Amino acid sequence: MLSGNLEEMKQKVAKYISIIGHPLITIPLFVIITTFSQNDFKTAVFISSLIVGCVFLPLVLQLYRKSKNGTYTNFDVSDRKQRKSMYLFIVPLLLVVTAVLYLSGQPANLCLSVFCALILIFISQLVNFYVKSSLHVSMNIYLSFLIMPINTVIGIIVLLLTSLIAWSRIVLGRHTFKEVWVGTILGLIIGLIMFALVKN
Repeated sequence: MLSGNLEEMKQKVAKYISIIGHPLITIPLFVIITTFSQNDFKTAVFISSLIVGCVFLPLVLQLYRKSKNGTYTNFDVSDRKQRKSMYLFIVPLLLVVTAVLYLSGQPANLCLSVFCALILIFISQLVNFYVKSSLHVSMNIYLSFLIMPINTVIGIIVLLLTSLIAWSRIVLGRHTFKEVWVGTILGLIIGLIMFALVKN
């Protein structure tokens, strides 16, 4: 009885961590906070509307629609084969947003950060032919490297907290240990490259 209660509690904790650490929550939140704290109001509205409104909002609606009609097993698209169409939806959106940011003369660091995110998603798409990497893990690791040039301590804390997100994905059965490690490696590689290229 006690072990059953502990398992149920573990599942609940993992579920909450997974929801809070969902990249569709953490990254848009980061984008909104940083753009409005570092830019004038007009520029902040443009950048945040472009990134959140043209990438994350359409993606959320797409995932909701397809999970509701049964095309996707769940909102996280836990099936590797189902993820193919998800990547085909995300990559063009990120490509267009990257191009608009560059052509509209936005700061080089911003353009580079979004471009590296595009590269991370594109590589994840290629890797998906063989293994379903954890986007929860890879994107939050990447997020930690986005934060580090602004606040090193918070960036490191986010990086460390991503281990809890990785744990939650395994506990919930959404990813295997291997898939979490692949996501970790991808997030670290692209995050480190972006961090090295961004001018502080």
